Amino acid sequence: MTTFEDPSKNSSNPLFTVDFLNNSLAGGWGFGKTGLTLEIPYNSNTFENAWFDMTPVSIDINGTTGPGTIRFFEAGTLINPLLTIDFISGSISRFGFGAENDFVANNVTITGSEIINMLSDEQFAFSFANKSKLLGAAGLAGGFTGTAAFTSSAVVGEIIVPEPATICLLGLGGWSLLRRKRSKA
Repeated sequence: MTTFEDPSKNSSNPLFTVDFLNNSLAGGWGFGKTGLTLEIPYNSNTFENAWFDMTPVSIDINGTTGPGTIRFFEAGTLINPLLTIDFISGSISRFGFGAENDFVANNVTITGSEIINMLSDEQFAFSFANKSKLLGAAGLAGGFTGTAAFTSSAVVGEIIVPEPATICLLGLGGWSLLRRKRSKA
């Protein structure tokens, strides 16, 4: 469905902060930053130097997150998101086992100005790279900043456009209701 390649190749310019001590996950890329290319293969669109923001998300002791939203924009603007990804929960490994470098979201909905078809089975995840422990943390288990690559998928349906006969029947029904109302008046 959509992807972005890691625009930052080192930990000095992170995209995400995972803070297990304060139970939060946050991220963003914008305001003069370049290099994030957002690709939307299903409609063949590519956006160079895209931006994104993420609502701060809570993380519990088990690495389960609360709900959140990630929005992608064309460079230079924070209006009319290209993509908006809402999720009800997610998971990130807190103790270094399982998919420790990944964030995987659950109950995902993808919308935005670049979504022109009905979607179902939406999913997304990002893989962390170039991790650097947070200041004051004893190690990565306390939290880290990192860069990331992002992937999403969905089943893409067709645009639903009523057939001409349906439009005609709806129009005739509306016209007859109007006529009936006028004849009673």
